Amino acid sequence: MSKAQRNQSKGFASIEMVIIAPLMLIVAMGIFELTQLLQANSIIVNVSREGASLISRSSTETPQEVMDVVASTSSPIDLSSKGAIYISLVVGRQNQSPYLSRQIRWNQSGLTIASQVWSSCGSWQSNGECNLGSPKPVLSNFPIALDDSEIVYVVEVFYDYDPVSTFVFDSSFTIGEVTYL
Repeated sequence: MSKAQRNQSKGFASIEMVIIAPLMLIVAMGIFELTQLLQANSIIVNVSREGASLISRSSTETPQEVMDVVASTSSPIDLSSKGAIYISLVVGRQNQSPYLSRQIRWNQSGLTIASQVWSSCGSWQSNGECNLGSPKPVLSNFPIALDDSEIVYVVEVFYDYDPVSTFVFDSSFTIGEVTYL
């Protein structure tokens, strides 16, 4: 191989590197962003499931205490600044739509978002419980058929995800999980 051919092949390698390196960097940033999103989603799913498990088995902890405990396990995401948790108690009725018996929102939440189970609470008590009034709200679009007096706890967890960069997602969005137990 002559000296001119070697210099020409070195030039091609430089051009390839100039083209490929930025593309590889963009792909790496996209993979990193998707990994962060998957981690946040996994944490939200686990917080929701553990919250439902704890609230359905606990008779000594208040719903606020349960939400505090499960939110403390959400690191590295911060639910107290960009998250919200709701616990709803739904009761089935014979041949009718179920009704909402209680709804509690987490007092430490840093995100203002309505519950997907029932979003029409007019006022909240200092303990986070909704003043439902009478008669109790009927949930005509509840996704689970319940037997008469069957009780289901619904735990909703929401998180406002901010992307690390704008390579994949160009603005923040809310991810959420609902667990029925």
